[in-house]
Amino acid sequence: MRRYWPLLIALALAACSAQPVGPLATLLEPAPPPQSVVRKPRRPPYKPPAPPVIIKVQKAPPPTDWDAVLDLLPKDASGRTDWVGALNGSLITPKPGLDPKDEEQPVFDLDVELVPKDAPEFKALYPHKIHTTLLACANCHTGIFQMQKGADPITMAKIFGGEYCGRCHGKIAFDPITACPRCHVAMAK
Repeated sequence: MRRYWPLLIALALAACSAQPVGPLATLLEPAPPPQSVVRKPRRPPYKPPAPPVIIKVQKAPPPTDWDAVLDLLPKDASGRTDWVGALNGSLITPKPGLDPKDEEQPVFDLDVELVPKDAPEFKALYPHKIHTTLLACANCHTGIFQMQKGADPITMAKIFGGEYCGRCHGKIAFDPITACPRCHVAMAK
């Protein structure tokens, strides 16, 4: 330790002098005044969790057994649903369309006679009244039938093939094979 005394004395004298010189000048500079330091928090402040959202689940109604519903409706001679009988008996009340905004259409009470040129005894009567009670006009016009009498070449072969009246009849409406007098009114007599 004796060897370091001269160095320690020199340092002490240099520290007491007004202006330090040489490498000691940097060591003996006064410290800058303290500054407040504001740092970002390491994680966001604690927030209690939001209360849980309670969802009330309504019990779904049981699925409709449509076969059982159809069994309640009247049947025609071939065993199919008689929609006219169901409508006349107030068992069904058709809506104007699938969209709740659809508006009611007036029932169009017009019978159209369809007379084959080569067999007038097979004249058929098309009742608009029952059809417009169940369906909107746009269901058939002009996609299936034109709006002009005689514009469509309707034949029984085409109806049996699923065209014209056969789009519904034989599928969801009465079968034209077993219910000839319903259209060909002369056969009913």
